[in-house]
Amino acid sequence: MSLIRGFSKVDEEGKIAIPSNIRKKAGLSAGSLVEIKVIRIKDSSRWPHLIVHAFRVCPRLSMFQVVMREEEIEIDDEANLILTDDLLEEAKLEPNYRVEIKLYGPNQGEWITIYNRGPNRLTTLQEKIGRMGKAKKKWKEMTIEY
Repeated sequence: MSLIRGFSKVDEEGKIAIPSNIRKKAGLSAGSLVEIKVIRIKDSSRWPHLIVHAFRVCPRLSMFQVVMREEEIEIDDEANLILTDDLLEEAKLEPNYRVEIKLYGPNQGEWITIYNRGPNRLTTLQEKIGRMGKAKKKWKEMTIEY
């Protein structure tokens, strides 16, 4: 069960902004080194996800999760994760994709999991099909002359 949940998006440079409350709880600050793992679930068609943690933390993985890639990354001055092209390709992330960020783990040992939620859509289904308040009239009005 996640402790905190938030959303962000991948910008054109491959940066992901992590919310400040999640960063503080995970013990990550600007300029600190973090370890990033790209995780895939065995025999599943789900998109891979990322696990971000400090070096003193050991995240729990199930026996169905496989580490596909592992890298060390420094958090920039604005406290963003700057992902390399290899990490973006392995995690199937592209610019303008939405990501869901969740904080997991026990006290003083939290890690961040970043899930790919696909392209950022600017419209909702309701905006595409129109509002329900604009219902069509059931009856046609006709003028009849006698």
